[in-house]
Amino acid sequence: MTGSAVSAKSLSVVVPAYNEEAYIGPCLAALVAQSDDIHEIIVVNNNSTDRTVAVVEAFMRTNSKVTLLSERAPGVAHARNTGFRAATGDILGRVDADTRVKPGWARAVLDYLSVDGAHVGGVTGLNVPYDSPVRSLKAWWFGRHLKKGTIGGGRRVTNLHGANMAIRRAAWRRVEPLLSTDAELHEDLDLALCLGKVDVQLAQLSDMNVELSPRRALTPPSEFGEYIECGIRTFERHDSMTDEKRKALRLHWWWHILVFAVYRPYDPRKKRYSVRYLLAPVRSRELPVSAEATSVTIEDAVERAS
Repeated sequence: MTGSAVSAKSLSVVVPAYNEEAYIGPCLAALVAQSDDIHEIIVVNNNSTDRTVAVVEAFMRTNSKVTLLSERAPGVAHARNTGFRAATGDILGRVDADTRVKPGWARAVLDYLSVDGAHVGGVTGLNVPYDSPVRSLKAWWFGRHLKKGTIGGGRRVTNLHGANMAIRRAAWRRVEPLLSTDAELHEDLDLALCLGKVDVQLAQLSDMNVELSPRRALTPPSEFGEYIECGIRTFERHDSMTDEKRKALRLHWWWHILVFAVYRPYDPRKKRYSVRYLLAPVRSRELPVSAEATSVTIEDAVERAS
């Protein structure tokens, strides 16, 4: 993005949600804690059949910045688009319902896009998993590479992490007509590639930090193969697939097999490995709400999140 600096005085945060009653409470609590730096928090309910809506409505009763929209067309891209179109901030942030922004997240976005990145159109950040056996290892890895300058620091990147990103409203308006809502594509990668086509620069920030659920790691390798194929299809849509990218995506699938083996027997509630947990049904991303979670009352969800 070139030209004079663009206003970055207000930040809207959009949270697409589908059956997220076990996660949306802590997500909203972390955002509400930064209300001074967040203009509005828009949850877009995408056909939830659990009590996601009730949890959000409980937050709405105590915080006027939280609003709820509904999008009937299934898919994160549709929910994201509905939220971005309704948002009124200069900057449009997006996190997943299982994301927990770290203190200073919103201020890091606003400060960078107002000063250091005045001509950057979008930003993304770093994440570490919670309820994870490798949390400390990943945090150490990030710290090491931050010192070396190989990640963060406002370095230019070509992708956005949908669970932790923000773009200028002006950039959104430029690319909205170009975006796909095909469920067989990665909507965040599609957005980033569209931004690149209109010469919008993207940056990775050191202080735009979040914690994420590690539930993607619990996707069975057979299903994760489809996730990889979605990445390939997204690059192909933009005529930007190369042999190097295809090889990297295939290697990602093999890496996921190792990650799945590490996470599969880990019990996040007891924070230890368990044979009993290993033999329990796989807790995939598509079915994130356990029977135990569905027994929690709305009041409990809000209280635990605060």
